[in-house]
Amino acid sequence: MKRFVVAACVSSSLFAFVACNRAADDAVPAAEAESTGGEVLAQDSLATFVANPTDTEPLMDFTNANFEALQKEMSGPSEVTQKHIEGIRKSIAGVDPGDNEQAAGLLNSIEKSLQVFEFRLVAKGFTLDEVQAKVTENPSDVEAIDLYAVKIDMVSSEMHDDIPQMEAFVKNEADFIVSNAEKVDDSKVKIAYRKAAIVLQSIAQDVDRLKSYEKIIGNEMTPIDAQAWVNGDGFTPEELEGKVILLDFWAVWCGPCVAGFPHMIEWQEEYGEEGLQVIGITRYFNFDWPEGAEGPGQVEDGEVPPAQEEAMLNKFVAEHGLKHPTALVADPDQFYESYAVSVIPHMVLIGRDGKIRKVVGGIGEAGIKSLDEAIQKALAEPAPQ
Repeated sequence: MKRFVVAACVSSSLFAFVACNRAADDAVPAAEAESTGGEVLAQDSLATFVANPTDTEPLMDFTNANFEALQKEMSGPSEVTQKHIEGIRKSIAGVDPGDNEQAAGLLNSIEKSLQVFEFRLVAKGFTLDEVQAKVTENPSDVEAIDLYAVKIDMVSSEMHDDIPQMEAFVKNEADFIVSNAEKVDDSKVKIAYRKAAIVLQSIAQDVDRLKSYEKIIGNEMTPIDAQAWVNGDGFTPEELEGKVILLDFWAVWCGPCVAGFPHMIEWQEEYGEEGLQVIGITRYFNFDWPEGAEGPGQVEDGEVPPAQEEAMLNKFVAEHGLKHPTALVADPDQFYESYAVSVIPHMVLIGRDGKIRKVVGGIGEAGIKSLDEAIQKALAEPAPQ
């Protein structure tokens, strides 16, 4: 099954890549993206593509493996990331996609995205104050404004869901953008400021999302009204009493959701005997997996019968090794709203008392660590009598 995790984010646009990267950061499972010391990964996949350039899948595998590692390496020494970038460049130099237009586009985007990673390395070498000073000194310097946009994205990602800190940050940077944009008339420069404002707006949306999570902490669990269960028979409310429950909201088309599956498998295996039950939550998306197809796809003409989509999902979760069941909820809009779902993957931890303890959107390293700690804490509590 094709995994479009990070490769889907390669882009010719710096700001398109930054926007996608905010989601893709959450798509890197720690177990799959360990630091490589700057070595190029999946060389065998690239060799497979070179031998048969009509099949894009091995090239996509090569891209996913290396871009996942690059994202992980960005938190370490810059020379390691730069070594990896140069190694990828050397590996793809001279690779001929033949008549495969998709592969040609991907190769082109890989190079442009490597340039973006290098730009982020430049931003990493400055403090936010230093970048702001560059913009203040010359408000018409587009490169400095672009550097500032990347830097505010990087700084915000280090705030670890601290809402007051993020709110203050958004206000201060909004004032900074407006005050400097007012000093220029050139349309290209104004566009650069608008793009920086879009990055900041995305951070503000993160704040709103985190606030919606806070509002449901302590709420009673909304019972799972499943139209169908896949990968198992599911559970009645009585069977879940006294258990710690982790709801994993996902979709078959969601790369970051699939990247989070290894965590779900690990948690169920490690904590299942202590009382944890992982339950997947999804909905019907009119997807099917025809015989002979590489993977599932959305059907645009006509409706996929529910039983057929359920069969596709059973095949999909089996391919990814999931052991826990997934519910296809009967009224997804209302159910998702009750759990403040605005992005997926979305995880909700429910204590033995049936009340919501923690909500995490995405699968970033900090969120996964905090969720693991919350699971252990909830399991340590006795079931209510």
